Amino acid sequence: MPVCAHILFGYMATIGVYDSGIGGLTTAKIILDRFAGNDLYYLADNLNHPFGSRDEDSLKEVVRNGIKAVRAHSDFTVLACNTASSVTDEKDVFKLLPPIGSCGREASETLILATPRTLSKIKCGDLFKVAETAELATLVEIQASLKCFKNSLDMSELLPYFASKLFKFKGVKNVILGCSHYLYCMPQISKVLGDATFIDGNENLCASLAEHIESKPEKISKIKFEFTSQNEEKKYAKILQILMNKQ
Repeated sequence: MPVCAHILFGYMATIGVYDSGIGGLTTAKIILDRFAGNDLYYLADNLNHPFGSRDEDSLKEVVRNGIKAVRAHSDFTVLACNTASSVTDEKDVFKLLPPIGSCGREASETLILATPRTLSKIKCGDLFKVAETAELATLVEIQASLKCFKNSLDMSELLPYFASKLFKFKGVKNVILGCSHYLYCMPQISKVLGDATFIDGNENLCASLAEHIESKPEKISKIKFEFTSQNEEKKYAKILQILMNKQ
């Protein structure tokens, strides 16, 4: 659990969310559901996307600067990126990380999908099955850009990619999604793997946030987007709207 100097029960908080792109919107959606009425500040570090292919030293500097920028606009900082979370030593941030310990005795029947950088930093042992999907975050970004203004986030075009990457893992019981971008692709992953249970780090992240923030359902959340490169506010607002309307 992160070390936070303040608790804002009874008050509206601004929750800062940081990611390289649209992946963190899946976490932002869950935060807005769980902590309704609190405000959201979203920093998309699209200048440095994708994080997963960067060397560790340069990525640490990128994430350090991102955290500093988010802190300037928010009460709490959420790293909605498993790769960023896995390389930073910052203590007073809420990290999205693959919940490796959640599968227990089913570890040998569990597949982990993550970037090479994330996989290099987590201890998944010899029991878990592992698939590197370094390109996937970028592929999701492209598909979402093409589809979102048609009111769709369908990733069906990526089905051949998943078939080639994941077919040998067909029949696993659990799939740990170690990148927030991957949540967009659960239907396509299911088509290849079968009836698996999806697990990600958002439940743990929200449990930690709940120790500091409470929902304010009587209030309306304000949402602000900022970018380190090209302004993509219309796209991000549209994608978040689609996610919020999806049950």
